[in-house]
Amino acid sequence: MSFEEMVVALVGSLGAFALVGYLASKTFGLIKAWINRKNSSVEEEQFNRLAKAFMEHKKNTEKRLQNLETIATDEQSEQSSSSEDTKKIEAPKKSIEIEDRETTKEQSGSNDDSNLKNMLHE
Repeated sequence: MSFEEMVVALVGSLGAFALVGYLASKTFGLIKAWINRKNSSVEEEQFNRLAKAFMEHKKNTEKRLQNLETIATDEQSEQSSSSEDTKKIEAPKKSIEIEDRETTKEQSGSNDDSNLKNMLHE
């Protein structure tokens, strides 16, 4: 057996032992957790602290939601009042005047020609 073959065999065997050891430790950990599954009760003090913190968080969240709701209703009332103001301004515009196309073409025709000429000269 050459030196290279011996090194490969040693590295392979060490890797295999490491893999078997890792799998065995995980298996024993699972078995230990399964045996101690009934003993995983939470201490009463810790539970009370967590319950108190949760209640404070719940109250703070409710206050924030109420503040956001009041802000949203204020914005909606401002938008509705501004839309009513615009409706009041737009109310007199009920009639639309239609001009004859021929008269507008005659008037704009001479202006368009001069505008085009001015644009081309520039």
